Amino acid sequence: MSKAKRSKRTRKTVDRSATTDVVTQLECAFRNPHAALIGAVIGGLVPWFGRTLAHDQVPAAWSAGNTTLAGVMLVVVLGCALFSALSVYKFGRAAFGDSRKALGFTLALEGVMLVSTGVTSTAALGVLILINAVANGAVISLAREGTCKRRESAKRASATRARRSAKGPDVPAPARRPSVPSTALTAPVWHDDVIDAAIVSELS
Repeated sequence: MSKAKRSKRTRKTVDRSATTDVVTQLECAFRNPHAALIGAVIGGLVPWFGRTLAHDQVPAAWSAGNTTLAGVMLVVVLGCALFSALSVYKFGRAAFGDSRKALGFTLALEGVMLVSTGVTSTAALGVLILINAVANGAVISLAREGTCKRRESAKRASATRARRSAKGPDVPAPARRPSVPSTALTAPVWHDDVIDAAIVSELS
């Protein structure tokens, strides 16, 4: 595998919001309030923008004969709906554990909010704002938590390398010489008494 492929894989951001349960997402959001607040503001405003344009601005521009502006606003509405629908779908998968339920849940909320009017549209908008706020806040919080863990791991690895370099290279112990049997170094012992006894026996 080439270095370019490995670097692309390491730079790839993993979205854990579709596989992490809703309660864990909320706990993570409480641990990272700043990240959760950013996600809540961004995620909550987008559905409101889409509904306001779809119900008020697009019909007004169309009635005034400004079809170009109405077409541009319609594209913006579709963009808002896509952003919201992806967040709601991931939330539904994490909550229900079924992609089919998540798809139906998303289509129901987005459709009621954009197509219907009155209380149903307002209720759907409120639910979408809440879900988008929680889902996007959890995404940013989970990403923030992952970044903090990687930083702590890098600090521990750097401290370990610094301690090893401070100790210096390991010096191998000197090799021990092979032991020689004591019998090989022992000189023969001559006993004078034995020699004298042999001489006397020869002379007698």
